[in-house]
Amino acid sequence: MTLDPIELLKTLVAFDTRNTEDMKATRKCPEYINSILGDLGFLTEIIEEDGYTTAFGRRGHGGFKILFIAHFDVVPFDRDKWRTDPLELTVEGDQAFGRGTCDDKGNIVSLLLLAEKLTQSDLPCTVMIAATGDEEIGGRKGAGVLKERLIKQGLFPDFVVVADGNGQDIIHRRRNMLPTIIHVRERMEKIKGRKKTLKITTETYGTESRHSAYMRFGVDRHAMIAASKYLDLNSQAVVQDVRGPFLKSNVVPDYVEMDVIHPDPNGAEFSYDANLTDLMRSILALSMTKFHTEASDKGTNVCPNILSREGDLWKLYLDVRAMTNDGEAVDAAFQDSLKGRVDYFSLKVHAGIGFVNCDPDSRLIRAARWALEKEGIPYRVVEGFGGSDSRYFAPEGVDLFDFGPLGDNVHGANEWVSIESLKENATVFHTLVEVLFRRPSSI
Repeated sequence: MTLDPIELLKTLVAFDTRNTEDMKATRKCPEYINSILGDLGFLTEIIEEDGYTTAFGRRGHGGFKILFIAHFDVVPFDRDKWRTDPLELTVEGDQAFGRGTCDDKGNIVSLLLLAEKLTQSDLPCTVMIAATGDEEIGGRKGAGVLKERLIKQGLFPDFVVVADGNGQDIIHRRRNMLPTIIHVRERMEKIKGRKKTLKITTETYGTESRHSAYMRFGVDRHAMIAASKYLDLNSQAVVQDVRGPFLKSNVVPDYVEMDVIHPDPNGAEFSYDANLTDLMRSILALSMTKFHTEASDKGTNVCPNILSREGDLWKLYLDVRAMTNDGEAVDAAFQDSLKGRVDYFSLKVHAGIGFVNCDPDSRLIRAARWALEKEGIPYRVVEGFGGSDSRYFAPEGVDLFDFGPLGDNVHGANEWVSIESLKENATVFHTLVEVLFRRPSSI
């Protein structure tokens, strides 16, 4: 059996594994992953919790236990923004385009290639490979359930490699995600004026990624925050309605359309929502809310990614990324930012799983550096942008890092991955396992 990385990726991309409030990733994808692991001598099972599934396989025993974990669920997409079919792999030279190629199905390909390599060198240790189905919506039913299961079965790993990164860099730090939801009640009023519809676009430097963790304010422009600045510059304008492609909590909308009315006593009479106006105007202040965090290379991101209606309530979702686990302090800071700006119905900050901050000189990371240098792959030891399933294992004190292939446009249109880097990463992972086993005293 010889695995072809392109055929593997083609099959994985074709599975529609989008996760939304109304849709769960298909079970067929983890079954496919397990079928390959089973053919390679792994003991496999599908772990299911509330309809969310995880493919899991393990091989070997003795020595140490190491878990390689990726995820097969993907974020939604706007087909109109893609130049290829996002559910059909398109290969152009070394680049493979399709939803999930870089985040995170390409990483699954690397793990399957690793599994194939392990059949040729059966080391006396336990190697576990998992692919979860809910990482993009928080990971509680995937990595969270898997962690507890491994603890109960006496299989909790000594080492964890989270195959959910980018750039072939060793990622040892991740910010916490603190989902924040603000509700305001509709309050309709009338005004005479001139109506204007604005379409404001998101702009990101050097990439088409729409992952909100990747936003670098001062260089990138978030459409909702730009819309708020328009209202800041036009203090008498009011808002009638706001629309946009609000796809997911951690996906920045490509654009927003905002119907605004500029006061004019000689104009026509319009209805507008006074509380929606105040909420939109307050977004600029919310995006600059200050609270204590540990030092972070990526700073603090407050991204207003979803605006929706629930009856007579407007719901604003903020994707907050920060190196803090203090949800109460963040909640208090947002309350201060909203004070006197908007009569809000409710404000809720969820504390999140926690940030990841692993020792860059740990045994596992030293072994990874040795493996990368042996294979001649340049790398850095860095803080990553987004979150990952590492958040569930880091609090247990396990030695871990995140890692991924060369690619770009994560969560955006025309996502792609380097095929060659997928093969390289499988070799690095295999060398890593060998180094941990054969050279325990020298790393």
